[in-house]
Amino acid sequence: MRHVPALVQREVSSYFLRPMAYFVLLGFQVIAMLDFFQLVELLSDPRSVLSFSGQLNPMNSYVAGSWMFWVALLVAVPALTMRLIAEERRTGTIEGLMTVPVTEAEVVIGKWIGGVLMYLALLLPFAIYLPFLARVGEYALDPEPLISLGIGLTTMGMMFTSIGIAFSAATRNQVEAAVGTFVVLLSLLLITVVNQVVGPRPGWAEAVSFLSVYVQLSEFASGRLDLRVVALHLSVTAFSLFLAVKVLEARRES
Repeated sequence: MRHVPALVQREVSSYFLRPMAYFVLLGFQVIAMLDFFQLVELLSDPRSVLSFSGQLNPMNSYVAGSWMFWVALLVAVPALTMRLIAEERRTGTIEGLMTVPVTEAEVVIGKWIGGVLMYLALLLPFAIYLPFLARVGEYALDPEPLISLGIGLTTMGMMFTSIGIAFSAATRNQVEAAVGTFVVLLSLLLITVVNQVVGPRPGWAEAVSFLSVYVQLSEFASGRLDLRVVALHLSVTAFSLFLAVKVLEARRES
């Protein structure tokens, strides 16, 4: 894995050579600003916080309960991951990359780490506003929900990025890779509807709702760090990266 750092640097640099990365970063900055002002307004009336999120912790309304955040994330992750392997396969540069002493696993892991770093960069605006919350919103943040939410957002991003890379490795068409990633991520988000429609009584409905990233992030934002969810994120990440490596190996042998 000695070539991974160089591959990561290559991927991160390639992001900022394209204007799309700057537009996505700007979009997340605007959303973070709007969510922050909305959060300050909610904190001015504790009853609004309770009615808005069903939780007393404000992080539920700032990130997990923000529909703008989820829409932006569902669009940004497929847009950032669709080109990682699909574009190189379409242009033929992947063959040149594979001629150097670099393994398929190194290529996939290097691109995945680069994608995760870009994902974390998108979340920076949300963290930048938090120090102002105590002064502007006159609210002292509890560090435990912040730490839990940070871990949850990171592992969720690792999973989302790995799914995007798996689709990018499976096709030469960036649009197909983006659509496939979007559908999977949207499904993980909309699973929440099952629990709301069916109710928590059937055991299978409760098990399905456990897979909902919305429910998971709400729990993290409330300070409940469920290691089962972290293990789920890491397991899906490992499986998706494994699939991407196997697809590249099969393409190389064919």
